[in-house]
Amino acid sequence: MAPHHMILAALLLGAARAPPPGGGGGGGGGGGGSSSATCAADGSSASYTETITTQSGVSVRKIVSTGCPNHESYCTGKPGNSCGDEGKQTTLVEGKEQSLSVEVPANPKLKSSYTAEELDCSMGTIAYALNGVGFYSGAVAFVSGGPCPQLDVADATAEWISFDCCSGHSTGSGGYHYHFPPSCLLAQADADAPVGTTVANGHSPQIGWAQDGFPIYGPLGPGGVEIRNCGASGADSTYCQDACGGYEGELDGVDNYKYRYYVTGKVGDLNALPSNPKPDSEALYFPYTIRCHRGATVSEYNSVSGSNGYTSAHTATAHPGYSSVKLPVQCLDGKSKADYDWANLGSTTGSGSGSGSGSGSGSGSGSGTTSDTPTSGAAASAPRLAAAAAAATLFAWL
Repeated sequence: MAPHHMILAALLLGAARAPPPGGGGGGGGGGGGSSSATCAADGSSASYTETITTQSGVSVRKIVSTGCPNHESYCTGKPGNSCGDEGKQTTLVEGKEQSLSVEVPANPKLKSSYTAEELDCSMGTIAYALNGVGFYSGAVAFVSGGPCPQLDVADATAEWISFDCCSGHSTGSGGYHYHFPPSCLLAQADADAPVGTTVANGHSPQIGWAQDGFPIYGPLGPGGVEIRNCGASGADSTYCQDACGGYEGELDGVDNYKYRYYVTGKVGDLNALPSNPKPDSEALYFPYTIRCHRGATVSEYNSVSGSNGYTSAHTATAHPGYSSVKLPVQCLDGKSKADYDWANLGSTTGSGSGSGSGSGSGSGSGSGTTSDTPTSGAAASAPRLAAAAAAATLFAWL
C-alpha cells in the first residue's frame, strides 16, 4: 500500500485527468449530477425509490435517489476545507443532492469471464446503498494507466480520518459516499429487514445493490461468520470473499441469488470521530467494498456470455429502501448502538412491489417508494447549511 507522500504525489499528477466522482460509475446505467442543494444535516433530504422495468429487452432495477444520507453527516477531519481537525466536528455539511437515476440488472447474469481489479481506479460510485448513498472503491487517486493508490487503513493520515460516525464522507464536489461498512445503515437494517433481506442465523442484512445487480450485505456471512479474503488468516474455509469482494454459491435462507457481495471489516460504534472501529487490515478485508464485477452490468448484459445469477425461486422485486426515517444518531454524544430504540423509530421502509420473469431477458413492473418524513421539532426544521468552497487539499476529491 502506497505511503502518504506517494498518494499525495499521485493526486497532484493524476487528479487533473481524473473523471469527476459520482454519477453512474463504470457500469451502472444512467447516472446523475450534483445540484446546488446541500444535503440536510439531519438526514431529512434522503430519498430512495426502486422500480422494476425493462430496457432494451433487459429487466432492470431503476434506482432513483438524492444521494443524501438519512443520518447526520457533518464533515470532519478536513481542516483545509474548514471541516475541523481529526476527531472534531463542525456545523458544515459538504454533501450535495446528486439527482441519481441508474439501472442495474433485475435478473443478474454471472459472466463467464471477468477482469480482476477492474474497479481499482474507479473514483465515483460503484454501487448503491439502500438509503440512496453511493459506495466507492478503495481508490484515492486516478492515475492514467494505473496503478492507482488505494485507501490505506494503516496510514494515520489517510482519508479515513474524515469519515463521520456513520462511516461516510463527501467528495470536494459534494458526493457523500461510503468506503467501509456503513455503521448507521447497518444498525437500521439489522432492526428492520424488509423484502429481500435477512438477518437469519447471524447473517448481515442487505444494504445495497452492485452495478451488476447482485445484492450487497454487511460484513457477516452465514452463521455470523466474519467474511474475510479467502486464504487470509482466520478466514472461513467456505464463507470467504473472492477477488471481487463477493461469494459465489446458493445460500438458502439468505437470498435467491448465486452470488452476492459483502462490505467487510469492523463496524463503527456510531459515536467516534473518525468512525471507529474500522477495517484494520488490508490482508483480511481489502477491497472493503467491491473490486470487480462478477456479473454483467446493464451496458454489457446483451453482449457478454454467462449464466443465470439467480435460482429458480427468484422474482425481481423492488426493494423499499431505508431512507424514509431520519436516524437519531449524533456523533460524539457518547451513545452506542444499544442506546437507540431501533425497533420503534417508526416505519423505516416504504412498500415495495414488482415482479420480473425468471429469465435474463424477462420483464416486469412495480415500485417501492420511500418518502421524507421528518419528525417535528427543531431538528426537522433546521435550515440546510451552505456547502463548503472547494479546497486544494488531499481530500478535495475524496
